[in-house]
Amino acid sequence: MKKGIAVLLCAAMVLSMAACGNKKSEEKTTAAGEETTAGENSGGSEETTAATTEMPEYVSAFDLGDISEYVELGEYKGIEVAAQNTEVTDEEVEAELQAQVENATPLYEEIKEGTVKDGDVVNIDFVGKIDGVAFDGGSGTGTNLTIGSGQFIEGFESGLVGKNIGETVELNLTFPEDYSKKNTDLNGKAVVFTVTINYVQGEEIPQELNDEFVQRISDEFKTVDEYRAYVRSDLESNRKTEARNNKINEAWEKVMNNATFKKDAEELITYIHDSQLAQFKNSLAMYGMELETYLSSMEKTEEEFMSELQEAAESSAKSQVLVRAVVEKENMELTDEEYQEGCEKLAEENGYTLETLQSSYSEKLLMDILLESRIQDFLEQNVVEVENAGSTEETTSPAAE
Repeated sequence: MKKGIAVLLCAAMVLSMAACGNKKSEEKTTAAGEETTAGENSGGSEETTAATTEMPEYVSAFDLGDISEYVELGEYKGIEVAAQNTEVTDEEVEAELQAQVENATPLYEEIKEGTVKDGDVVNIDFVGKIDGVAFDGGSGTGTNLTIGSGQFIEGFESGLVGKNIGETVELNLTFPEDYSKKNTDLNGKAVVFTVTINYVQGEEIPQELNDEFVQRISDEFKTVDEYRAYVRSDLESNRKTEARNNKINEAWEKVMNNATFKKDAEELITYIHDSQLAQFKNSLAMYGMELETYLSSMEKTEEEFMSELQEAAESSAKSQVLVRAVVEKENMELTDEEYQEGCEKLAEENGYTLETLQSSYSEKLLMDILLESRIQDFLEQNVVEVENAGSTEETTSPAAE
């Protein structure tokens, strides 16, 4: 979730986390045919699926009735914030380019003569067949394999030792009886792998910033100058986004401090607490972990965790209450047309179709998220940037009337 003010923390979290939670776990296939979930080895571990914690029904600050019972607005316009420097220097651009060179995928010499030895990293194409028929997960192209790693079934890697680079060999092997608990059809079966040894990986090739490097890492740019201009533009965009977030965060914190909170919005606090806990448990479940196991690994008690969760829920509830107060004070309510346009933009930004977005999430939740964006725009337009946020002597934007 992007950094930003604590406005509608829970609503935004619900949307972003639900989007993640709707994705099926990606599967990858080992060269010898065993399908495993990410993080498992090729030994055929039993796949586990943790139970999903049900989310509570969404609650909005706009469900609270008379908002003046909860908060009284203080100063919320003309807030002084520290001026942000968004300049990107030539040195920063070159440092980013050099970092990309250093972090680029390594290149290696391709040795295409000689024989395969134990410990070599070989690049291979292979097809596995049972009774003359290729099976799912038994084929690969351009696969790197370290001989002796035990990544493939017994006999596969040792069967390549001593073979000539460039040679195509057939390996007559047998899957172990206990190879897979998931795909038992492979257990104990005779298999023939046809393997072409493309090359053996040699020494790493030092990389440098040149046109060839740019073309290797990018489909869009052909020269260093083109790519340098792109990197500068990207850095400038990120710097401006960071500056905007910093201004909004600082302004909202001061708006919160200037407000007088009269009583807690208990219903909202409970919802935020319960939904954050459910989402956290669901996130852990995606990795097959229980909350108790996580807390033990973090050397944190459940009491400490729940206390932190409650504190965060109370802070988020105050922020959402304050959002409603500003919305009402400034008459920021969205028209039907503005709501629809906002949903279209939200769908595009999060990779949804409009229909999927609106059928998956309640109108109240989407409305709250859109109002959060409107509050952010309002804050940005009504802050006073000063070189020292405690002084009004120097500004970069006019104060709100």
